[in-house]
Amino acid sequence: MSWSPQILARARARVLGADGTGAADPAPPGLAAVADGPRAWLLPSWPDGATPALLEQYEVAPMPLDRAGQARRVLAAALRCCWTALDDAPWPGEPAPVAAVLAVYAGMTRGDAALAGRWATGELRRLADTGWLLLDEAAGTVRPGPRTALWREESLGPLRDLLRRMPGPGAAAP
Repeated sequence: MSWSPQILARARARVLGADGTGAADPAPPGLAAVADGPRAWLLPSWPDGATPALLEQYEVAPMPLDRAGQARRVLAAALRCCWTALDDAPWPGEPAPVAAVLAVYAGMTRGDAALAGRWATGELRRLADTGWLLLDEAAGTVRPGPRTALWREESLGPLRDLLRRMPGPGAAAP
C-alpha cells in the first residue's frame, strides 16, 4: 500500500508535534507554515470543512493526552500569563515565567501544591512537545505554541471569556 505524502506529513506532525523549517521554505502539501521570525512551524492543516468536532465524531484525539483535563488547565494557565492582549490573536503571545504559570495553575487546583507543580511541569513539557506551547526551560519561560496560530477567530470568544475570569499571575484566587 502506498500512502500519499500529504497523509504521511499529517500523521508525522500529529505524532511528533510541530516541526520547524525556514520561514522562506514552502510548506509541504497538507501542512500549514506558521511564521515565527526567521523560522516557520509546520503544522497539519485542517481539510476543507473539517473541524475539531469531526475528530470527536470519529473518536480521534487531535493530540495524544494522558490527563486531558489537567493538560487543558495547564494550557489555560499558560495562556492566562502569555496571551496578554486578549483582543488580539493568541499567537505569538508574550513569554511568561514558568513560575507565574505554575502559580496560576496552583490557584486552580486543590491539594498538595508541590505535587500539583510537578504534574503541571510535566504537562508543560507534553504541551511543548506537541506544539501547543513553546517552553524554554533554560530561560524559565513559556509562550503560546504555533498550534494556537491555527485557531479560528470565531472560536476564540469562549476562551477569551474564560481567561478574563481567571486570576492572573500574582493575583489572589477568588
